[in-house]
Amino acid sequence: MPSPEILKFDDLTPHLLLKNGNYLYKVPFRGGFAVLKVYYGSRGVWGRWTKSLSNVVLYGQTSYMPKTRCRVERECIELWRSHGFRVFDLYEDVVVDAPTCVPGGYMLFEYVKAPRLIDYLQDDTVSDDEKFKKYQLFLTQWSHRHDIAIADKEPRLIHENGDGKHVMILDDGDLLWFDFEMVYRSRSRVPELVSHELVQFIWFLLKTLPKDFGDRLLEATIEGYGNRARLESAHMFFFNHPNPLHRFGRALDRKLRKRAKKATSKYNVALTIKERLDRSDAPQFG
Repeated sequence: MPSPEILKFDDLTPHLLLKNGNYLYKVPFRGGFAVLKVYYGSRGVWGRWTKSLSNVVLYGQTSYMPKTRCRVERECIELWRSHGFRVFDLYEDVVVDAPTCVPGGYMLFEYVKAPRLIDYLQDDTVSDDEKFKKYQLFLTQWSHRHDIAIADKEPRLIHENGDGKHVMILDDGDLLWFDFEMVYRSRSRVPELVSHELVQFIWFLLKTLPKDFGDRLLEATIEGYGNRARLESAHMFFFNHPNPLHRFGRALDRKLRKRAKKATSKYNVALTIKERLDRSDAPQFG
């Protein structure tokens, strides 16, 4: 077998692109650039262990340990790609020789320069018609992914970072999805996890965008998502969970936590979705 290509750096500091727990570096590669992701280099050992324990025991997610996050993200990239979703290409045939780059703790991705969905929706140089056209493509892919996740009971198709910051609008009009390093583990809870992603995304849009435009996108979501029952289930999981223990926990959370009462809380987003669905059902006169 041919020897792997070696990409060597004595110091990655000049190439730092982003530090958000992980370290992302924009590194020169094959006449252009690549993105080197070093998993959770900024969190100490004790922090990784305690956060991992919380994730695994309390929230049913995969751990924060760097090699686990790297492995999970690679699995998700391969899975999403196998279902036809555009994801970053990986340079699996390249070994990075650099400080903190231990085998199994980093990945080298293609470098793509494109606006994120949330930036595109806030771009004043783009017409509303174009924004809604791209948003409809998002809704189509979003709903299709949820269809597959529920049919296959596949939690790795739920986007843990379900917001407008982790999907790009490419020049060819397609969408590119990224950031899959942590997933929920329970196959039995996939419908609930889908509902959480729905509320998380709509919550993010309404919180981030001007109110009038956010409201228009909410209406477009209700019309274009393609599965009304799934939208309706969001309210059920937040307010009338089929599991009595979860239902009690939600009720306690709403009563005791101040942020649960805020207009911008996810509980109120679930209520808003239900109200809009009920309104669309109301008979129209005149």
